[in-house]
Amino acid sequence: MHSLLFLPPMNMTTSTSLRSVLAVTALAGILAFSTGCDTYQDVVVIGNDIIVRNFSFDGGDLDVSDDGTIGSYHREVSELNSDIADDGAVLLYADGELLFGTGGSGTWTALPVTVGVDEDGDEYIDYSLTYSFSYDIQDLYVDLIGSSPLDFSGLPRTDFRLVMIPGNLYVGNAKTGIDYTNYEAVQEAFGLSD
Repeated sequence: MHSLLFLPPMNMTTSTSLRSVLAVTALAGILAFSTGCDTYQDVVVIGNDIIVRNFSFDGGDLDVSDDGTIGSYHREVSELNSDIADDGAVLLYADGELLFGTGGSGTWTALPVTVGVDEDGDEYIDYSLTYSFSYDIQDLYVDLIGSSPLDFSGLPRTDFRLVMIPGNLYVGNAKTGIDYTNYEAVQEAFGLSD
């Protein structure tokens, strides 16, 4: 993030104390601006209505159940209000690489989804991993559920895209046949940037 600092021109009669006050005020403003970023990669607001948030996590960010079959991730989402939670839509997509070769950068897979994992390369699935999510007001929960105990710490960083559509837009468009499991269809229907 780049910040520009603009101070009014100083002439010879401007006091040193005034310059100091202006410099301190400008520095405080820059610090407040530069440290105000949250931990999400970016936030896109479409017409003050649809909110898109990108974030990522890896296996080390998960809380793992005692039996080793469930890895859980929690994230606070301040924009997830009652209008969106009760009457709108909360959609979560994972980067297409999640499906091990069928997607990739630029494609998105809707959750929930189950992935078969071939750990030893013998072309047989060794276990399955289901990615699911739930939410309530201001909170998002992502669960990874294994068909057997797993070492979640070895899971690679995965990118996710959270789309929140308020009730007035969702109800109005839900009847038009939009395939909400297809991110590209949602992107086109609502004019979301990439």
